[in-house]
Amino acid sequence: MDTDKTIFSNHWLVIKETPRRFYYLERKGKNSVAVFLLRRIDAANSPTYEVLIRQQPLCIDNTEINGQLKLFPCPITGALDEGESPEEAAIREVYEETGFSVKVLPLGKYIVGTQTNETCYMYYTDVTGIEPDVAQQDGSYLESISKNEWHPFEYLNNCDYSACQIGYFRLRDILAIQNFTIYR
Repeated sequence: MDTDKTIFSNHWLVIKETPRRFYYLERKGKNSVAVFLLRRIDAANSPTYEVLIRQQPLCIDNTEINGQLKLFPCPITGALDEGESPEEAAIREVYEETGFSVKVLPLGKYIVGTQTNETCYMYYTDVTGIEPDVAQQDGSYLESISKNEWHPFEYLNNCDYSACQIGYFRLRDILAIQNFTIYR
């Protein structure tokens, strides 16, 4: 039986080669979560939603603006810890990055790319009327310069991050069923 060969490994990732010379990246805690936090805004008898966007650095883009790394929009994201279910990771990451203590609802999953072995599990939750605790963060530099911002729901449709666009279409359908206006 042919097996994949490890050609590089460190504490965070492994690069593997298949018997057919296909290379792929396997990260520690290989799968991830993306969580969309929504809050309802009741405006003139036409309820709408906003979405929490996490502006954070992108590992493959070290562009600086005014001496700071450029930040990119995404939902709340993070890797699954060993032995942790996707739902447990989603709840942990939301609390760690936002301070909200929530239950999450499944939104589906997608394969991150053909060159990785990562599956991203998507969730959403409504935090309308919930006050967050202070976000604990993970202590890393990259997380310390990230920031959370509320945006109109439509903002997701214009993000480059694939989870935002996938989440936009899935959430749009869910919110339409609930008779909420998603546009301002």
